[in-house]
Amino acid sequence: MKRFRWILAVVGVGTLAWTAAQLTRSASAADTDTGGATYESQKATALANPYANDSGPASIDVSSYPPELQDTYKNLFLVRCQRCHTASRPLNSQFVEPSGPKPEQGTKIAEWKSSHPEMFQDKLVWQIEGSKPGQPGVWERYVKKMMSKPGCNITQAEAKKIWQFLTYDSEHRKTGANAAKWAEHRRKLLADFKASHPARYKELYETQ
Repeated sequence: MKRFRWILAVVGVGTLAWTAAQLTRSASAADTDTGGATYESQKATALANPYANDSGPASIDVSSYPPELQDTYKNLFLVRCQRCHTASRPLNSQFVEPSGPKPEQGTKIAEWKSSHPEMFQDKLVWQIEGSKPGQPGVWERYVKKMMSKPGCNITQAEAKKIWQFLTYDSEHRKTGANAAKWAEHRRKLLADFKASHPARYKELYETQ
């Protein structure tokens, strides 16, 4: 009887050890893709392949944004998105997608074309793309691409919040009354990048 209890105890300890090992492997797998690349290698790749955006500010003033977007910026965007690249990359991007309901994006873009036609003349400064049937807008595509990166660990609900922040932010800082200020900022980033990384500039912005 004692021997039987001893065997059960050993089996129990072994089972716990096996379960712990499985959990550890599962946690590691969450940060690793099938090729063995982690989010750290993704960030190293991003740093080795710079964009003009990267030399811009890595933070912005969101004090005038709605409270829920301020929360997304501080607790999701700056935390999750910087696992694979700096916050500068999306914040200084030329991407603009109208905020609000997707069915209304087309109307808003049409209004912009009428009131600010200059925003549709240089895609290196404003790349404006809203949602269409069967085709997501530019920020939605970007967020979905980021979700597929190893170690990203962004849920669908979190991705939606990040998308809502990026659409609001791009409309708020890059269009309307802020369009001229944005254009000056973005063109300076491009000019500086061309001077410091001529080959990379040609690869990204001149090669079609």
